[in-house]
Amino acid sequence: MNTLRVLHIEDRRENRLLVRKLLEAQGIVVVDACDGLEGVAVAASVDPDLILVDINLPGLDGYEVVTKLKGTSRLTNVPIVAVTAEGDRTRALALGFDGFLLKPIQATTFVETLRGFLRGERERIPEAERAAHLEAHSRRTVDRLEAKVRELTAANDRLREVDRLKMEVLRNVSHELATPMTPLQGYLRMLVNGDLGPLAEGQRRALAAMEGSLGRLGGQIRNLLEATRFATGNVTLDCGFVQPDTVTRAAIAAATPLATARGVRLEHVVTGAEPIWADEDKVREALRHVIENAVKFGPEGGVVRVEVALVGPSAEPQVEFAVLDEGPGIPAEQRERVVQPFYQMDGSVTRAQGGAGLGLAIADRTARLHGGMLLIGQAPGRGARICLRIPVRPAVA
Repeated sequence: MNTLRVLHIEDRRENRLLVRKLLEAQGIVVVDACDGLEGVAVAASVDPDLILVDINLPGLDGYEVVTKLKGTSRLTNVPIVAVTAEGDRTRALALGFDGFLLKPIQATTFVETLRGFLRGERERIPEAERAAHLEAHSRRTVDRLEAKVRELTAANDRLREVDRLKMEVLRNVSHELATPMTPLQGYLRMLVNGDLGPLAEGQRRALAAMEGSLGRLGGQIRNLLEATRFATGNVTLDCGFVQPDTVTRAAIAAATPLATARGVRLEHVVTGAEPIWADEDKVREALRHVIENAVKFGPEGGVVRVEVALVGPSAEPQVEFAVLDEGPGIPAEQRERVVQPFYQMDGSVTRAQGGAGLGLAIADRTARLHGGMLLIGQAPGRGARICLRIPVRPAVA
């Protein structure tokens, strides 16, 4: 004979322990759930022979739980019994419960009562009472949904405001950081050039290291400023006809120092591309970000290839700047997230690659501002293939 399995959905620990003690003494397996949502999830996975449900549950209450469970085909014939200190018997039976037991539990008869439900016994109420309770339950459900929608809408509005304030703070902080960068870079350049007197070789090496670090810091500040401009809608385009080959070469030149440091070879090929109506500086920077992303996450000594071609229907052609690397690629479940500002696939402090997670976000928003898109896929064989697509003709973003 198969061992009976009972699912007990109850938020109070002492009640769960009592039921477990009574049932396990009879060789019945008990599976517990602490609230309505957990109970619904567990019921779908444990194949219970009987389900006990408290009415006053956090999350989904007992009436909502039984409505959900009775709508699950595999549980249609499983008896569901309310075990509660409060609640209405006729309402419970009308909404789908097969039995109604009041707390405190009668220990001497509890197990035998449950065996009756397992044998097919069911409590019944007149059909007229059932219909009245179902109608009232529908109204209460609609009222609760309306309240929940209002609550979620208000919470969403608060989150939007918090996000806006966060971006405003970032923009202001980035601007304040950028302001002293100009004299720092100027004086450092004067020192490196010897304008303020001769330097020893050790001093030159120290200044070169400082200049490199200052350059990286300046780049991060510029990225922060650009990302916050996109987030706050403070971005305008200065468009003109742009040659894809020209902007590709410029982006590759800008990414070359990083590629050289990692021993990565940059290649590019342009086939059949037409001039695009775009902001050349923004497209160049967006493509640079995509190329540098490929350089950082590809292997040292590898190859990053930029393929530029005309794609799309003849009525709405686009120029595609496809960047292919030989790295591990971007998992499909993370491709939507990597274009969000500050998102890092590896967010740990020990991650191999630095950066603030802004490059692909800037590229994505640049593409969309031009009426295009950023597509992330798999390169042939291995690695990522990230495509920056810009319409040939002017588009309204």
